[in-house]
Amino acid sequence: MLDKTDRKIVSALIEDGRASVETVADRVGLSPTPTRRRIRQLEEAGVIRAYRADIDPDKCGLELAIYVFIKLQSRDRESIARFESRIMALPEIQRCDLITGAHDYILTVRLPGMKDYNRYLRDILAEMPGVFGIETSVVIGPVKNTPHLPLGD
Repeated sequence: MLDKTDRKIVSALIEDGRASVETVADRVGLSPTPTRRRIRQLEEAGVIRAYRADIDPDKCGLELAIYVFIKLQSRDRESIARFESRIMALPEIQRCDLITGAHDYILTVRLPGMKDYNRYLRDILAEMPGVFGIETSVVIGPVKNTPHLPLGD
């Protein structure tokens, strides 16, 4: 469990992953040495998994965001493993989550446009082994997109 200082450190790094240890230390009210130690402990514990750039997909020509709901024919281990292995190899899929309800997975897909998705749906998704059903929702536009976590104070 994170204490108050750890939550402040995580919040500071979410806001600016490139912040120096000194800057983070100033924000949380510690000196740099214990701040550096705490950051290292958070990394080793897997709380901080990586430091990444926040890239705008639209500005990279990937203007179409789509949620694809997948239902598998069978949910045996082999079918799940085959499906998940194939998903991992597809760079257009930004995210894949196993979900409850009427579908088994939700995929977040980014592509340049609808013609590209039409091809992707027919040539890639529909041809995946074990896929029984596919439903698609097109993202009209973002309402909220924040990296912040509700960590409290």
